[in-house]
Amino acid sequence: MGAFLFHIGAKSFRDKKKLVIFIKLVEPEQIFKMEKIKTNAGHGLGVAGLILGILSLFMAFIPCVGVIAIGPGVIAIVLSIVGLVQASKNNGAKGINIAALVISSLGTVVACVWLFVFVGIASLDDDQIEGMVEDVIEEVIRETQSCNTDLQDEMNQLEEHLDSIKIDETVIIKTDSSKIKIHIEKE
Repeated sequence: MGAFLFHIGAKSFRDKKKLVIFIKLVEPEQIFKMEKIKTNAGHGLGVAGLILGILSLFMAFIPCVGVIAIGPGVIAIVLSIVGLVQASKNNGAKGINIAALVISSLGTVVACVWLFVFVGIASLDDDQIEGMVEDVIEEVIRETQSCNTDLQDEMNQLEEHLDSIKIDETVIIKTDSSKIKIHIEKE
């Protein structure tokens, strides 16, 4: 058996309005086996970081506005890290802080990508931008010409079909509710 330690506790009974203090002999190994109680340390900072992280993530995916998401994203990262440190020191739950850190980091990275895209476009000189615009215009013209070729082929087929119809003839088209009379004449 080894040395014993005293474990002092108190119990309160509501119905009897008594306070009972008890002393129990406990072996030292049993004290270290006890589970530590989780605290709420860092929880509020984790929630704030999560909210700002979600906001920055949504803002980051909006074109032309995504760069603004860097601000809330960085604030969310700082809040998440501080909350994670507090939770680690005081045996608090770390899950919400980790989730906030991941989401806010993702939002900040996407916003930084937008920033690099804008800086890359802004750093192009006039000749490069003009060359890119000309390439796009040439591609649109090529695609339009291929569409026009298809349209011209269809028009030729329609003309051939119209040539087979007799001139000075009346065609009657009947449906359940109407009757259409078409007279074809040569000009």
